Amino acid sequence: MHVGAVIAAAKMLPWTQQYQQLATGEKLSLWERIVLNFQRAGVKDIVMVTGYQAEEIEKRLRHCGITFLRNDTQTEMLDSAKMGLEYLKDRCERVFFCTISVPFFTEETVQKLLEQDGRIVIPLWQGQGGHPVLLEASLIPAILSYQGTGGLREALRVSGVKRNYVVVEDEGAVTRVDHLQDFRRLEEKHNSGLMRPQVKVRLAGKVPFFGPGTVTLLRQIEALGSVREACEKTGISYSKAWKILRTAETELGYRIVERQPGGKHGGQALVTEQGKQLLETFEQFEREVELETERIYNKFFLQSELF
Repeated sequence: MHVGAVIAAAKMLPWTQQYQQLATGEKLSLWERIVLNFQRAGVKDIVMVTGYQAEEIEKRLRHCGITFLRNDTQTEMLDSAKMGLEYLKDRCERVFFCTISVPFFTEETVQKLLEQDGRIVIPLWQGQGGHPVLLEASLIPAILSYQGTGGLREALRVSGVKRNYVVVEDEGAVTRVDHLQDFRRLEEKHNSGLMRPQVKVRLAGKVPFFGPGTVTLLRQIEALGSVREACEKTGISYSKAWKILRTAETELGYRIVERQPGGKHGGQALVTEQGKQLLETFEQFEREVELETERIYNKFFLQSELF
């Protein structure tokens, strides 16, 4: 099952400027924390909707392999949700949604939600619903058509679909980081669970030629039909994108992208059937490698006093 995620990060929030002083140097930013938790749970098709300080956020997260959309009006959160859901509606069967103001939910919460049935699945901590919310993709058209002023919560309510609340042991799923004290306390708690193995899976022939960056690029070309637009959404330069594609095709011996030149917009592009099959196979392989790495890590380090 293909699962995506939308992160609303467009609006300037009351604590944003205060947080900037804490997000320098080697600190893991709030945006990176959310992306990391999704990716560690196996959710790789992630859209972040930016607006306020978009360039700074996108630059900092360029290495994460996610898609960026711009909500330059910085309007209501629902508008950002709609942008992200519109982008993922035809490529995912389920989609997470969360906001940057609730950044400290854990990987375990994401995994627990994924294990649940239901068209709307919401984490519950001490009787309070939180983030991220997991939605069945079939609900997206109703959300996109909602024109009320009640936000995503109201859009889901009027859909008439029953919500499945799942009890989690995760204070971060319901806590908004509105105060410096909250931030520091939750950051320390979240940091304690960050130790993990990290592997970068790549295919190599004469040279390395296929990895997470290639997957991200191909997924965007598949969605947008344009190499240039795919580069804009992922922060990859146009020249680098073509180098990635040409290297992969040389090593593979077949085309993974069919292109039709066309003026200043770069023409149309289409991921070939072989390219799509390679994408699916690689992502399954990558996920199994990650799971096996986690198993080996736990074998050697789970009961260790080294950390």
